[in-house]
Order: sequence, then C-alpha cells, then structure tokens
Amino acid sequence: MTKPKHPIKMYVVSTALVTSLAFTPALSEKVLAKANVNSSDTHSSIDVSESTLLSKGDRGEAVKSVQSELASQGYYTYNLDGIFGPITKEAVESFQSDHGITIDGIVGPETKEALSSSSVESMKLDSNSTDAASESEVVSIAENLIGTPYVWGGTTPDGFDSSGFVSYVFDQVGINLHRTEHDMWTSDGVRVDSPRIGDVIFFEGTYDTEGASHSGIYIGDNKMIHAGSEGVAVADLSIDYWQDHYLGVKSFQ
Repeated sequence: MTKPKHPIKMYVVSTALVTSLAFTPALSEKVLAKANVNSSDTHSSIDVSESTLLSKGDRGEAVKSVQSELASQGYYTYNLDGIFGPITKEAVESFQSDHGITIDGIVGPETKEALSSSSVESMKLDSNSTDAASESEVVSIAENLIGTPYVWGGTTPDGFDSSGFVSYVFDQVGINLHRTEHDMWTSDGVRVDSPRIGDVIFFEGTYDTEGASHSGIYIGDNKMIHAGSEGVAVADLSIDYWQDHYLGVKSFQ
C-alpha cells in the first residue's frame, strides 16, 4: 500500500512544478505588457504637452494654455478644461481664418506665434483704451465743475482753489495727488514736453511763492480748465499772461 502512493505523490509534485514553469513566463509577459502600456501612456502625455503641434484629441496644460489665449481674444467662451475637442478646434479655425493662417484646426508654430502676438497687441489696445477712457473721464469731471466758485484753500465742489480743483478731479478717477502745486510739480507724475488731453499744466509767479503756483487741466485746442479768481472756468493758453508764467506739463495718468 505504501509503494503505490510514492509515484502518485511525485506525479503531483511534478505537475505543480510543470504548471508553475508553464504559467510563470506567461504572467511575466502580461505584467511586462501592462508596464509597457503604462509607460507608453506616460510618454504620450509628455509628448502632447511638449509637442509643437496640438490637435483634436490632445489633452493637457499646453491645450489649456491655447484655450486661455483664445478666450482672452474672444474666440473661446467655454471652460478651460485642457481638452482639445470640437469646440476648441472650431475656435482655432476661427482664429486662423481671421489671421490669414491655413485653416486646419491644428495649433502649429505659426498659429502659436500669432496667438502670442495677438495677445500682446490685445493688451496694448486695452491699455490704450483705458488711458483714453481715463483722459476723457478727467475732462468730463472737470467740465461738470465749471462755474464752481473760487475759495482759497477750497477742495470741494462748494469751492476750489487751483490745486484743490486739480487734486479733487484726479481723486475722482482714483489718482491721489499732493495738495499743493509745489508738491505736485516736484513729487507727482512725470514731466512731458507737450500736453495731451487730461495732463496738467503748471505756472509759476502767479503770486508771491517759489516754484509752481497755479495749475489747470488741459482739454485740447490750446485750452485748460482751472480754478481762477472767477471760479472754475475755461482759459485760453495762448494769451500772454499764461505764456509768461508757463512752467511745464506733467502727466498723472
């Protein structure tokens, strides 16, 4: 009875050994294959983010950056999700059409360069528009105060002196200036060679004090609005009095 069991036991052991030898390589290949897939996925993701070409189906920060550029210029109005889908492709094509680029919906070097250039130009235009709006607002506020009486030391619409008037107007557009012409001239803004609308013109020797003694807001056509002895009014800068006392111009915008 003992003798027949031994071969059977060896057979079972041998079968297990054969089974182990037969399946271990197969499992190793599957694990390796899975590792290769993961490695391939990771490599693909890196390629997409660093690629010079972005097209439908791509994902990542590079796509999100393109969406952001398109959004800033009004071509893309959806979530910045980093997915290059049909909506992003359509936005790219619209941009390409407007900028004379071959319409293929692919973000290559030419489209990327155009996006960057347009973004910079857009910022310049926005800045210029803001400056123009600020200049217009300064003049509008000053014009609305015409007729306000002159009050020595006055800083409110109940009455102004010259520096009180200028500082009040600029305060309304969020620009804080010193209280006196002397300090405005020496400490605020930048000096310019010739005035543009909204700049401040300074005069000296209009009364017994050193340095800047009077000021007015330039409104174009060689005229300014200032708080003089007759109150806030428009003055013609071509008359001899202003020519004789002219000191210079400063921009506070």
